Amino acid sequence: MTKGEVLQRVVARSIRNILLWQLTILAVCPISSGRSLVEQKLDEYLVAATNVWRFQGAVLVAKEGKVILRRGYGMANREVGVSNTPETKFFIGSITKQFTAAAILLLQQDGLLNVMDPISMHLPDYPGDAGSRIKLHHLLTHTSGIPDYTQTPSVMLKRTTALSQTDLLRIFDQQPLEYEPGTQFHYSNSGYIVLGAIIERVSGQSYEAFLHHRLLKPLKMLNSGYARREMGLPDRADGYTLNDDQGLIRAPQVDPPLLHSAGALYSTVDDMLLWDKALRDHSILDKKYIEVMLAPYTGFYGYGWFIETLYGRRHTFHGGYLDGFNTTFDRWIDDNLCIVVFSNEDEAPVKKIAKNLAAIIFGEPYNIPQMRVAAEADSLLISEYTGVYGKGVESHVVYTRDKFLFDRPYNEPARKLLPFAADSFFVETDNTITLLFTRDEMETVVGCVLDDDGMGACLGKLIGPQADSIWVYRRAIALDPDILGGYVGKYRLETGVEGLDSTFYVEIALQRNGLSVIIGEGEAVDVFPYTQSEFFNYSADFLMQFIADSAGSVTACRLELSGASVTAFKLK
Repeated sequence: MTKGEVLQRVVARSIRNILLWQLTILAVCPISSGRSLVEQKLDEYLVAATNVWRFQGAVLVAKEGKVILRRGYGMANREVGVSNTPETKFFIGSITKQFTAAAILLLQQDGLLNVMDPISMHLPDYPGDAGSRIKLHHLLTHTSGIPDYTQTPSVMLKRTTALSQTDLLRIFDQQPLEYEPGTQFHYSNSGYIVLGAIIERVSGQSYEAFLHHRLLKPLKMLNSGYARREMGLPDRADGYTLNDDQGLIRAPQVDPPLLHSAGALYSTVDDMLLWDKALRDHSILDKKYIEVMLAPYTGFYGYGWFIETLYGRRHTFHGGYLDGFNTTFDRWIDDNLCIVVFSNEDEAPVKKIAKNLAAIIFGEPYNIPQMRVAAEADSLLISEYTGVYGKGVESHVVYTRDKFLFDRPYNEPARKLLPFAADSFFVETDNTITLLFTRDEMETVVGCVLDDDGMGACLGKLIGPQADSIWVYRRAIALDPDILGGYVGKYRLETGVEGLDSTFYVEIALQRNGLSVIIGEGEAVDVFPYTQSEFFNYSADFLMQFIADSAGSVTACRLELSGASVTAFKLK
């Protein structure tokens, strides 16, 4: 038998497993008075998502401007027992970008700027020649080449600390461009920070004031606005996340102005319906500007919108994510369908939920979230699944911890896997995602089939240097407690931004078999040694390296996040 025939058989067996175990259960409930059959199906789906995935948030579905479903699910505040409602306010993250884009187009409609203007026309003090090479159009479409400031440790580690817009600009405005403007698409929050600065310079108002007076107030979006940590918003949802054991905990409280014009707004599902109406009625922006906003450019991105074809229909959407919150706002323009899914639990699969709600409306196939019963697994045998599968942005690292199997997709949090059949596992927090491991003629694991709610990919297992190059493919070693004790202490972070270093610290303490790290006001993170001076975290793309002087005394530590690094110096 040839290698090709072996591979064919392996894939065929995996596909048969998927068909066998990917069950669709259609829940049937009695028809209640006053509710349409479609509304019942939508609600049944969301109740299942609440029970199975622990979804909590608020959802609105409207067609032709008429509300079909409008409900809250789960808790806005679990500690005091406050439920989510349609009136609950959520931080909406990057959905903010479409409001920033609309503000720019509104200024063009006023004759005060043009999207083909270079940055330097409105921000003459923007450093270097980038200001003359980058147009507003490039900023709006993520084709500017400006590096994304949110991917740098100096920002990620300080996300609970207040930074001004000037501070944000100084983080990236002198960095070299990643590519020539207009030649590539690379999602970058930095571009929308620059757009916020331009809105303020051209309008003579703060970004917050301009949005309030020109967009939110005229549209009667009175429950939307610019979020501030110190604001005592009534009916605001608190954000939650999952710990390493998949338990629900309070998420770190991100300072919203850190995201400014790229992601600092809050809103309600009701207000988003008003925004949908304004886009349909052209009540704020002329039709031609709405069309410019929703036209697909490089990367199928418009001005603050992703554009695609889904279910054979034109679909525009944008999500928003920050610690404790995961949101999506979806519009099927030609069908006048609007779906808003806001969650105050950041691991909730909101995009999958919105997609399946649309499937219900359009009469397309969909899967009701269902409970899966985990099978018994031999903790000694699951080690044969460990390794690296796929490559690059498609890579998955599978490893064991505390007798359980975990999957770590590239640049994403780790997720716990539970067995349900031979060589078959599902993700504990989203059981529509399955990994079916494939074997060769010698019964050796050689790959896996990843299925996410019917969308599959075959990933081969990497061996040798290819696997070793993946950062998370580490093995913790035992270190002498005296060596670990030498790392304990308080370190001051050097961010590389003048004036932002003096009050931001890293505190390191001993924990079982490793160290516990608290960065700023964040939660403690456990790291484990894989060499005498290098430590890693199982669940995130986070590495630490300790630096010693010639006498062997520890003087600093280097923190690496997603390939970038910052240094913190040990205090005496």
